[in-house]
Amino acid sequence: MDIVLGVSMTPTTVRMALVEGEKADGEIVDHDIFETQTADGSATPVEQVVSAILGTRESAEEGGHHLKSVGVAWSDHDAAAQLRDALDAAGVKDVMMVSELHAAGSLAQAAGRAVGYSSTGLLFVDRDTATMSVVDADGAISKVLSRSLHSTDAMAVLGDMAAAVATADTSPQGMFVVGSGVDVTAVQAHLAELLDIPVNAPGDADLALARGAALASAS
Repeated sequence: MDIVLGVSMTPTTVRMALVEGEKADGEIVDHDIFETQTADGSATPVEQVVSAILGTRESAEEGGHHLKSVGVAWSDHDAAAQLRDALDAAGVKDVMMVSELHAAGSLAQAAGRAVGYSSTGLLFVDRDTATMSVVDADGAISKVLSRSLHSTDAMAVLGDMAAAVATADTSPQGMFVVGSGVDVTAVQAHLAELLDIPVNAPGDADLALARGAALASAS
């Protein structure tokens, strides 16, 4: 069976998802979530991620699976560069490094394509910032708005951003909400009440960016 490995890496947590299909368009067949440890004498977070990727690749081969590609979504540019160097040193060449926004865009594209949208609005939310983009069916991402969420009413900011895109002349046919380190359930419910277009969020929110990284690497 062809599988793709997606990894989401933040300064504190690593999420990994093995996705069925050479295009990573199947079910998640296995996953792991672990906190990175930085105690004296322990492996660095980058070393832990490299070890996890190597272990997963070995397990996949032993299970008779063909690991087509590996995608890693990163939140810290320096850590991503260190990981790339460490993977090269370990002889792992088939890894695609993508930003969290790129991974979220791949997920939004897949979700929109599944229901026949020509364009899908993507609201990507982390602890500090919200970014509104529009993802075309061919995967092109156009950044529309970015706002700080350090305000008295973050929900109002998110609502205004989504409304600005949804009511534009070239509005997307649906909205997709993806988060990094935040629970998007409340955001999705809030926007669904405000907008006239469908608003959805990933069912497996904890693994959403890992799945998005897998999709990005497979395409």
